[in-house]
Amino acid sequence: MLKSPLIKPIAIAVAMISGSFLALPAHAAPNDTGGFSVAVTVPVICDLEATDFIIDQTTNIITGQVQEYCNSSRGFHVLANHRPLLSGEQVDLTYGGVASQLATNGFSSVAFRAGARFGYVPITIHANNVEGPIALSFAVTAL
Repeated sequence: MLKSPLIKPIAIAVAMISGSFLALPAHAAPNDTGGFSVAVTVPVICDLEATDFIIDQTTNIITGQVQEYCNSSRGFHVLANHRPLLSGEQVDLTYGGVASQLATNGFSSVAFRAGARFGYVPITIHANNVEGPIALSFAVTAL
């Protein structure tokens, strides 16, 4: 007796179709209540974008601006990374109107923002007695 290769798939399909007829739809009683909830998680996105900075060589002052954007409702920190400062070197930074000195270890917290934010922030950098090149890299960390 020859067996057709189609008999097995057809038998499986018939079994699945007949099994679906056994499932009955759910019905609620007239006084029954129900509900559901929907939850959405929005990822936190934070970043900084810098415009071109201008160096005034007569005053040794660097100016520019950074665009901050962060959707964290808890806020965020703005950090500056740079090479460690040598003894006697000092870099003054004004970030969004708040003056600070960069830390000698090369890692400085320069701003805290409460809540979400989008906008441009002016920056002024004044290097005093700096013996070699220094580059600042700004970063943002959401809370």
